[in-house]
Parts: sequence; structure tokens; C-alpha cells
Amino acid sequence: MTRVKSADFFRVWKNKVTDRKQEMLSVWRNNKQLTLFVKGSENSIIDQIASHFGLLSYPQDYYSIDAILYDKEDLTPKIKENTFWFRDIKVAFEHENNFKSGLYQEVSHLLLTNCELKVLVAYPDYEPDDELEYLHEIINGTRHSQELSEKENFLIIFGYENGFEWEGYVYKENNWKKLTE
Repeated sequence: MTRVKSADFFRVWKNKVTDRKQEMLSVWRNNKQLTLFVKGSENSIIDQIASHFGLLSYPQDYYSIDAILYDKEDLTPKIKENTFWFRDIKVAFEHENNFKSGLYQEVSHLLLTNCELKVLVAYPDYEPDDELEYLHEIINGTRHSQELSEKENFLIIFGYENGFEWEGYVYKENNWKKLTE
């Protein structure tokens, strides 16, 4: 199984949401509908991304992770059918509609999650520079910050309704690395 890289996830995210731009814009200001569009409904964005990478998605909260992407082999073997217990996951995905609600909580939660890629998607309504600096400080203070930096496996995606623009940031020890296409 190929490791999902931050830049690849961001590129696929942008492609999938751009393909469904009008549909996404129609639910942008309705938190419940936007969340269902992104995760938790048939043909959600997270389902499409999982499929693109040859993975499966579990779009319901799993230990308070909004959604996870996994390989069939990541499921705990020899348990009751149609139950979901994981021994590993590939991607932990957090989706936060309310930018002002405390992204530090989502980042802290992702930092405690053992997976190959940690992704947070949020929708700022102002320049996120101060917030990015604060989130960087949180990550930088962990014992595994160097590993996160080297593997580039902590991704933040910001979406803007105006202009339907997307920005991707990968954690690096010295600063955020902004992704470009």
C-alpha cells in the first residue's frame, strides 16, 4: 500500500471539490449540510478521496475522529461482520466548519492519533496567519514534531467561499510549507 502524501491528498481534495463546486457552494453556509457533503453521506468528498487512493472510508466519528481512511487489512480480524474496529488507519481527517471554535482542539486530537497522514480542513473568514502560527507552536512542542516535519504528514487545508479558493499547509519545523500546484 502506498502512503498517502500531503501534497497528493491536497491535490485530490481540490480536484474533487472543484468538480462539485456548485453543489458545495450551495451548502457552504449550512454547517450540517456542508459536513454531510464532505463526510457522512453517499458519494461524499471523503468517500471519493478514499476511492481515488484505493482506500475505504469510515465517515462516522471513530474515537472522535471525524473520518478515517483505511485499508481492509487495517480492520481487526475475526470479529463480527459489519463492525468496525481498527488496528491501524492510514488517514485521520478532521473537518471544522467553525473556524473560531478552537482549531487547537482538532490539531491536538490529530497529534494524539497514530496514522500515516493527519488532515484538518477548516474555513477561515479572515486571514489565518495568527492561527497558523499558534497551531505551529502547538505541533512544534511535541516530541514527534521532527518526524512530522520530515515525513510531511500533517496537512491543514483552508477553504474560502469567496473565489472558491483552497490553501494547503504542511507542517515543517521552521514554518508551514504552503502547497502549490
